[in-house]
Amino acid sequence: MTRWRCRNDRCERRIFAERIPGLAAPFARRTTRLAGIVRLFGHSAGGRPSERLMARLGMLVGHCTILREVKRSAQTDANAALVRVAGIDDWAWKKGMNYGTVIVDLERRQVVDVLPDRSAASTAEWLKRHPEIEVISHDRAGLYAEGARVGAPQARQVADRFHLLQNFREAVERQLIYPGGPVRRSSDGAPEKSRSQRVSQGAHRHFAQRAARAAQLARFAEIKVLYEAGESITAIARALGLGRRRVERWSRFIVLPERNATESKACTPADFEALLSRRFTEGTTSVRLLFGEIKQQGYTGSYSHLARFIAPWKDAGRPLDFIVEAPLDPASPASSSSACGVRPPAPRIDPTTGRHISPLTAAALCVKPRGQMTSRQLTVVDALKAGSEEFTTMRQLAMRFRGLFRGGSLEKLDDWLRDAFSSGIYSMRRFAKTLRQDKSAVQNAVTDPWSNGQTEGQINRLKTLKRSMYGRASIELLRARMLPLQENDLHRE
Repeated sequence: MTRWRCRNDRCERRIFAERIPGLAAPFARRTTRLAGIVRLFGHSAGGRPSERLMARLGMLVGHCTILREVKRSAQTDANAALVRVAGIDDWAWKKGMNYGTVIVDLERRQVVDVLPDRSAASTAEWLKRHPEIEVISHDRAGLYAEGARVGAPQARQVADRFHLLQNFREAVERQLIYPGGPVRRSSDGAPEKSRSQRVSQGAHRHFAQRAARAAQLARFAEIKVLYEAGESITAIARALGLGRRRVERWSRFIVLPERNATESKACTPADFEALLSRRFTEGTTSVRLLFGEIKQQGYTGSYSHLARFIAPWKDAGRPLDFIVEAPLDPASPASSSSACGVRPPAPRIDPTTGRHISPLTAAALCVKPRGQMTSRQLTVVDALKAGSEEFTTMRQLAMRFRGLFRGGSLEKLDDWLRDAFSSGIYSMRRFAKTLRQDKSAVQNAVTDPWSNGQTEGQINRLKTLKRSMYGRASIELLRARMLPLQENDLHRE
């Protein structure tokens, strides 16, 4: 590099340096080549790992400098290319509490942007800055649909096929847990029963818990009988299909202890359950009156929390603790339900093992094609179909629903919606109703090839990066590492 001196005494700058754009930027502390290596290491490995690797290669750069370079490169318009097909989905800062949004270019298979929150307003604002978008793929979340309608009215929305099948499976599971659906009440407060005999969800949950406890006690008795007969822990676990640690732990008990319950607090109605049960049995069923009484006793919770706590009692006619006074016999779960007029769901038995089939397992098998099942799964499905006409109908609807996304026929979609709505099954009617509310996006899912699979893959990558950076995973740094690295970025100080 050449230096030049000025002979004019009035000039404030005495020395001029020749600039070589291909070698270094003005006022840069590193060459353009070294700056590119710093960005490459920082984008791929992060701060401290890059610092250790570069020190091994003889390039001493601090981890803060590396991360600063990565964030600076992302501040430039790294994604200047137009986005025609966008995939939108949420990701969790902390599951169940804070969520963000990731936007992916499905054609280039690259992340376009990472937003710090999950809302229709922020999604619409981002879409307004990209009027070139023609297709938007998203899950069944209503906020992204609303954001797309407001921010990109010209775009065609596509519902993700995976989430559609997942929502159908959840509908099947709800139907298997609560066969009749929720109880509806008329204007005078009396429960209304439809042709499908709607059943109280709270009472069903109560029966399910008691049935699970009864099955647990029966299994405990089997373990004790085999253990006292001299069988080994390993042999018992193999014979009953249980884990060895559970068998070893239960064999030491004389009586199987109850599950640990969370201690009630003043903000929960369960802390005043004795008072509420007594007042409810006496005839005080008004939530507002009960709320005022326990408020004087120190209740600090909300009115809505108390209303949810009392709702199963109203559906059953009295507190659930008074519904079943005799021990529940697992062989005849309906024997205790006659006291309140509520029929619990019939048990589903696995013919190969003799165990109860959980609603989750039954719902997963309901939507699974026979060609992808094992011989044992085929046996379970045949048993479920033989024991329930309702399951057979849902199984037929499931197979037709899967075939819609391969046939590409909108007429078959209309026929399926009509058959699901007229099936008489509460969850199927409800699922068909929700599909009709978002029918255009579902129709596009049938005819268009786009899906959110690439977006889900980018979210897995985002989770890996977020966890590898520990406490330094700010939205600015996370966005910088998620965006594709541009090799032609110039070094800037």
